[in-house]
Amino acid sequence: MSDEHPPTGGGPDPGKDRRGEEDSPGFSVVDRRPRYDDAGNAVLEEAPREPTVVQELRARVDEAERRTREISAAYRRIDEERDAFRERLSRDLERRLDIARADFMRRIVPVLDDLDRALAAARAAGEGGQLAAGVALVRERLKQALAAEGVEEIATEGKPFDPAVAEAVATEETDDPARDGVVVEEMERGWILRGAPLRPARVRVARRRPADTDF
Repeated sequence: MSDEHPPTGGGPDPGKDRRGEEDSPGFSVVDRRPRYDDAGNAVLEEAPREPTVVQELRARVDEAERRTREISAAYRRIDEERDAFRERLSRDLERRLDIARADFMRRIVPVLDDLDRALAAARAAGEGGQLAAGVALVRERLKQALAAEGVEEIATEGKPFDPAVAEAVATEETDDPARDGVVVEEMERGWILRGAPLRPARVRVARRRPADTDF
């Protein structure tokens, strides 16, 4: 009986070859050459789609930017509306102050008229002295106080009649064409407050006498 021994030597081991094939890494070839259709036009490859998580993050970022823009725009509108309200409030307050100032000045102006009449009566009666000088001083100080507030006299006598600052309460006929429509007498002085009419002057206006027509 002969002993059988496995063959020895340097021959290839089939099992070892199979293990080597199993352990070798696999690889693939990606064709990145451009593709063309039948007409010879390049076909654009569809871009790889992003994972769902990335898309969600991008959507959140876009939404946050949109909300930031909306909030910034809202704050700008609030600032603009606040500034406009302040301007309206300031204009309204200034207008109310102007109305109150004009009202007060209209009550003061007649005092000057009374002082003027008192001085004119004193001079006409030949009375002067310290009393007349005191009245004149009071009148001048009152006039200066009014001027400091923007109250000024309206000069009308000898000038063409202006209905914007004067009121014609009487007329006087004249033959001189150059005097037609000219104020010949100021019966009550007019005043303006900062360029706006405060009290119109009451005046007498010259009117040209109509020419006689012979038939």
